[in-house]
Amino acid sequence: MSTKKHSAFLMILIMMTMGESTLFAQSKSNLNKIYGYVTSNNIPLKNVNISIKDKNRRTTTDEKGYYYIEASEREVVQFSFVGKKQVEVIVEDVTQFLNIKMIDDVNTLDEVLVTTESSKKRSLVRKPELSKLKTAYGEIDLRSSPFASKIIKGEDLNIGTIDLIEAIRGHIQIYEVTVKHGKKRVRILPKLYAMFSEGSGLAIWDIDGFIYEEAPHVDLDDIAYVAVLRSVAARTKYGMRGEGGVIVVVTKSSMLRKTLKAKLGINENQYKKDAFLYADKGSDIIDVFKKTDSNTSEKELYEIYKTLSVKYQNSSSFYLDVANYFRQEKENKKLSLLVLLDMEMKFDKNAEALKALAYKYQELGEKSKALNVYNKIIHLRPSYAQSFRDLANVYSENKEYQNAWDMYMRYLRRGFKLEEKGIEQVVYHEMRYLFTQKKDVAKIKETFKIEEGEEETSTSDIRVVFEWNTSEAEFLLEFVDPQLNSFVYEHSWAKNSDRISDEKLKGYSSDEFFIYDLGKGEWLINITYIGNKKYAPTYLKATVYKNWGRKNQTNRIKLFKLKSYNYKMQLFKFNSIFR
Repeated sequence: MSTKKHSAFLMILIMMTMGESTLFAQSKSNLNKIYGYVTSNNIPLKNVNISIKDKNRRTTTDEKGYYYIEASEREVVQFSFVGKKQVEVIVEDVTQFLNIKMIDDVNTLDEVLVTTESSKKRSLVRKPELSKLKTAYGEIDLRSSPFASKIIKGEDLNIGTIDLIEAIRGHIQIYEVTVKHGKKRVRILPKLYAMFSEGSGLAIWDIDGFIYEEAPHVDLDDIAYVAVLRSVAARTKYGMRGEGGVIVVVTKSSMLRKTLKAKLGINENQYKKDAFLYADKGSDIIDVFKKTDSNTSEKELYEIYKTLSVKYQNSSSFYLDVANYFRQEKENKKLSLLVLLDMEMKFDKNAEALKALAYKYQELGEKSKALNVYNKIIHLRPSYAQSFRDLANVYSENKEYQNAWDMYMRYLRRGFKLEEKGIEQVVYHEMRYLFTQKKDVAKIKETFKIEEGEEETSTSDIRVVFEWNTSEAEFLLEFVDPQLNSFVYEHSWAKNSDRISDEKLKGYSSDEFFIYDLGKGEWLINITYIGNKKYAPTYLKATVYKNWGRKNQTNRIKLFKLKSYNYKMQLFKFNSIFR
């Protein structure tokens, strides 16, 4: 992100010292023993080159795809194989197993099949520069001077932002963003033009030939090009509607799958009602408890647990499964909390296990216990942005707003920023909420400046924050609106490697999504779990805020255990009643 763009978005005006005293112990530099298997399409890959970046440590996989290598925290493990896309994994404090799935180096969404006149041979080549633009009103020849336009490649957009407007911000001049009834519109021409316009002077959107006034939901990873039509010659093709300019979006799907869609008659953006309700089946270990009857005493149940723990003591999911069983099936809060306390002591040096435990405490409403665990994590991971944000957030949940604000300020003093993506965006929104709703009780002395036009987007009907305990987690999130339109965000190395690299470098594993206007009908949030390069499950915490940023804001926390691969599950269902 450019300095200019960052300064335009930065909302905090404070006087801070350069750096902060070292309050926490630094991470160790010991080498981690890392094991795993490398496969492609579920077939083991032999002779995969594995090396530590910028080091002389290297190895190869055997005939079973197995390997072993050593690396220290923050080093990068590289996996290379001819014809496969190189994989890089940043080593963390808990990295031990890395099971790698390699994919072909040719990405069909970024390539086109062409026939050359001279050789009459077909070959895969890089996508050519856009010369003709298909719009709702026919083709525009972009090489013709009257149609001079700004062209942005999809790969250059701000992927990971909340909507199309934020994705193009910084690439084109945006003079104003207006919001009415939760619908955002954008002005890309100076207001001087609007004075002589009979229309609104606001831009319209042409998405694959369909016209929208407000910025529609589009999978940002699926965008091939964005063309901004400001010239009079280009705008006149759209008549009065185009007087404020036109933003044309061409998706990869429309370029490469148009023929297939026509043959099959499929709207790929329609929800297929193929998600199953989420259900945590626990594990086979729970079957031992299920054999007991209602007359089994509390002492006997606890003894069964202690006997099993000798065998499964190194599995954090064992403790969470047993705690869930005691709480839900036996309705025994005391036993459940005893099991979780054992887990806290057993894994007091494992940040990933502790995060799952903290999530569970938050789901159960045990806020002080969650606060204690997050304090442990920040001592284990003092260089992780997520550590500061999580502690600030749990302070806020405990209504310790002054401590929450102080922790956010420590986040900034540690060198982290407020930007338009990743955890910086999450922190910005939470700091803005504290400033606008809890300024007095939090005793905030700093000045938090909100940019013009942002006041109307500072609240929403629904805000969903997802957090996961392991940075290697990969998944697809699907949002389905009341009209069954499906919007998918893919968090995977293959699809969004830049985002995952940013998470690893800054130390965070979270994201947020907004629904500004629920409207009538029902919304769904589904997930398809891809994996996490290890044998342990991933724990996903979802915090759903209703009336985000408003005085009547409420939230609900739910913890999900992700274990089954490529299996679409429904996490949430809600409408204006919010259930």
